[in-house]
Amino acid sequence: MPTVPVPRPAYSQARENLVKAIPPKIICLLACGGWDCRYEGPACWRPSQQAVQGLFSHWVTDDIVAMARPSSHLIKKYNIIEQFQRLNIKSIINMQLPGEHAHCGPPLEPDTGFTYSPQTFMENNIFFFNFGMPDFGVSSLVGMMDGVKVLAFAVKEGKVAVHCHAGLGRTGVLIACYLVYTLRVSPSEAVHYVRIKRPCSIQTRDQISLVFDFARLLGPQLAQFPDLSLRHGAQFTLLQYLHRQALLLHGQEARTLRHTPKVVYLLCGRLTALALGLPASLEVHAELERRAELRALGRAVRETLVAKQYLPLHREVHMGSWGGSGSVSSWDEPEGFLERKRQVLLDKRSYSDSDLSKITVKQVRKNQRKSGQASVARAVAKEMADLNPPGETVLQRTALLQEELNSSECAWALLVTESDPHVLSCLLWTWLEKLKEPVLSADDVERLTSVSQHVNHLSVLTKPQRHTMSCLLACVGQVTSLCPQREEAVLRRLIQALTRHPQEEMESYKVLMRILKSSNKQTLHNHNSLTQTSDYTNTCSRRGNN
Repeated sequence: MPTVPVPRPAYSQARENLVKAIPPKIICLLACGGWDCRYEGPACWRPSQQAVQGLFSHWVTDDIVAMARPSSHLIKKYNIIEQFQRLNIKSIINMQLPGEHAHCGPPLEPDTGFTYSPQTFMENNIFFFNFGMPDFGVSSLVGMMDGVKVLAFAVKEGKVAVHCHAGLGRTGVLIACYLVYTLRVSPSEAVHYVRIKRPCSIQTRDQISLVFDFARLLGPQLAQFPDLSLRHGAQFTLLQYLHRQALLLHGQEARTLRHTPKVVYLLCGRLTALALGLPASLEVHAELERRAELRALGRAVRETLVAKQYLPLHREVHMGSWGGSGSVSSWDEPEGFLERKRQVLLDKRSYSDSDLSKITVKQVRKNQRKSGQASVARAVAKEMADLNPPGETVLQRTALLQEELNSSECAWALLVTESDPHVLSCLLWTWLEKLKEPVLSADDVERLTSVSQHVNHLSVLTKPQRHTMSCLLACVGQVTSLCPQREEAVLRRLIQALTRHPQEEMESYKVLMRILKSSNKQTLHNHNSLTQTSDYTNTCSRRGNN
């Protein structure tokens, strides 16, 4: 199977050493051209090389334009602000350090050390971010991760302009790392794609190495399920998962899920919505939209690489790891393979399973119409309380979802649209039971059961334990609110998943059961109060707008 060639640097080793040795002023005068620097205006560039008129620039994706640095002179002469607004460019990311290339083009702004004032953009509602890297150099991996997360956030707000001096080296590195982060493509594919869209990008050996190092850093962080049988599936603890999650998430999602695993949060939310017959939340719509955007970008990247013969037309076997031997994205399979495989599993549901394990989207809706929310809630509660090993079909579908979550950013949409409570429950319990250490150790249980009755028992736990438990209890409370007779069975199953103790030892957890029932009621009360407050606020807001 042909592999993607490892990209080569644009500069020879001798030239790289020379650039590092020559003083910056001499580089500006000799290499760039000083006042007549070709990157300081449009004179040397064709219209096709000016995605933003007046600047040497190219669209790398539909949402990201790579460009040479603008200046106050060019901003005014070519109406750059008006162009940004017309192109829906909402953010600008500057990869320069203040004071660099001071002898290229017009003088730097004395108060900022750049060729323009960031305030010019911010006053026009265009976000400004600065992630300075040395010219022809690289940043730390943590610094690059911060830049990539900000770029990912900015893309959600609108289109983004990224620049350094020429908009080639450091700009290309950031965009290539963003593609690795969002599409799970290999570093070779990312570099080649950026170079196709923006020729001569990512210039030095260090810059190419940074993209590969970034991919190696990211690879182990992607595993969502601690399953050793899956690729990137090494076991991890709850705390290790949250540390890795903090590295990957950004914006409001990172703040909301600071102490709560995303996979637990989404599974609990989906089970609750299914049980109560709630409409799809804004988070579900956001995940679906994000999946569609990423799939469209992924297709565009693949088609571009295939057209330039960096990729074969089809891939029929799994490629290797991120060592340059291929992609770790869904391109490892022929287009649509995972979707077809999932549909086959859906069509081959085993009718030897329990009746409730056969619930499909259509059946759930039918139940809702015939018997109301209570029947669906009972179905979900029964699946959550089920202590029997799941059937082969459910295990296959669960394993498939785990594999997709471990290898594809856009697989979250499959999780938030799954409508089989048996599969959702299996995913939730599997995640908790396959952690390297149980969420509640014997010492944790001892602390929980020995505190005064007047104290919030969960307060004795660590924040990750407390927030994870609160998320789980809120789900259990809402699911069983319409079928209270199922509460104890579901809590018993929860205790088993949290402590890893077998069913026959559950008698020793009577005190813990009583504590969880009390915490369950308090969590549900707090959730309902918060929901009512939110509804009241939204109503007042709508009245005010009217």
